[in-house]
Amino acid sequence: MDFTIKDVSVLLTRPEKEIQNLIKANEIPFQIINDKYFFNKQQIVEWALIRNIPINISNHGNMSEYQVKALNTILDRDSFYYDCALTEDSYLEQMLGMVHLDANVDKGIIIQLLKNREALMSTAIGNGISLPHPRIPLMVGRNPLINFFFPQRPLDLKSIDGKPVHTIILLVSQTIKQHLSLLAHLSFLLSQETFRAALENRLSNQDLLDIINHIESTRGA
Repeated sequence: MDFTIKDVSVLLTRPEKEIQNLIKANEIPFQIINDKYFFNKQQIVEWALIRNIPINISNHGNMSEYQVKALNTILDRDSFYYDCALTEDSYLEQMLGMVHLDANVDKGIIIQLLKNREALMSTAIGNGISLPHPRIPLMVGRNPLINFFFPQRPLDLKSIDGKPVHTIILLVSQTIKQHLSLLAHLSFLLSQETFRAALENRLSNQDLLDIINHIESTRGA
């Protein structure tokens, strides 16, 4: 038992009074130790997952719904990881080990939610691309998390078209609307042969940023 009512309140971005009401109604898993309420972190995460409740594992306040107008507002050169030593059985843990997050962010929760999503269906969407993401919004910092990983060798991630994966795009959104807008941006980019070829050929991070900016600037023109 490693969480208090205050911890759960922060994790679920809900007032402590609401958590207390959930306890009284016996609607949330908890235990009483020495007349105090305690919670198992993994049980709370799974409880939230079942109910599609967003989780906050950073020190940032609750985010309001908003759409991402362009990926260049959240991408930079550090968003791309090359020559990654990834394996099929541990690639999620290995990628999270490379990502720079605030020290207080519990990467274990991110991995747990990513694995829960993969257990439902592989996020390898075809054409050598995989797009792992949690099933629920997850606040890990001021901005959503989007990173591109290029494995040293293609991975067999049970892609829908049977092709090995040469590019993994890790996506963690803070709100549902944000997640949908990011998926829309990525879907449009991946529909462009120029962008897919740039990923497969592992162009430099600056070249990829330039291509993304060009494609998005001409969208709808």
